[in-house]
Amino acid sequence: MDRKLQQNQEIERLIQAAQSARSFLETEALALQHRLDFPSRIRGSLKTHPTGWLLGSVASGLVASFMLRRKPVVSEKKRRSLPVAVLGLAAAAARPIAKVWITDQLKSFLAEASAQRAVGRTPLSKTPP
Repeated sequence: MDRKLQQNQEIERLIQAAQSARSFLETEALALQHRLDFPSRIRGSLKTHPTGWLLGSVASGLVASFMLRRKPVVSEKKRRSLPVAVLGLAAAAARPIAKVWITDQLKSFLAEASAQRAVGRTPLSKTPP
C-alpha cells in the first residue's frame, strides 16, 4: 500500500508539473505570437502615439527631400547677335525644304537607275542556230 501511495503521489506531482509547463508554454506562445504580429503592433502604436508617428514621418520626409534634391544647374546664356540669330532661323526654316528636295532627287535617281537596268535586261529570245 505504501508503494501505491508513492506512485499516486508521483503521478500527481507529474500531472502538476505538466500543467505548470503547459501554462508556461501557453503564455510564452501568446507572447511570441504578439511579438510576431507586426500589423497589430503597428496599429496599436499608431493609436497610442499618433503625434510621434506624424512628427517622425514629417522629419523623415524633409530629410529625404534634402538628400535627394538635385543641384540646380547654372548655365550662362550667351546673347546672340542679330545676324547669327537670323542665320539660325533661316537654317531651321530651310531644313524641311532641303529634306523634301533631297528625297525627290533620290527618288528620281533610283527611278532612272531602275529603268536603265530594265532596258539592259532583255529576255533571251529563241533564235535558231
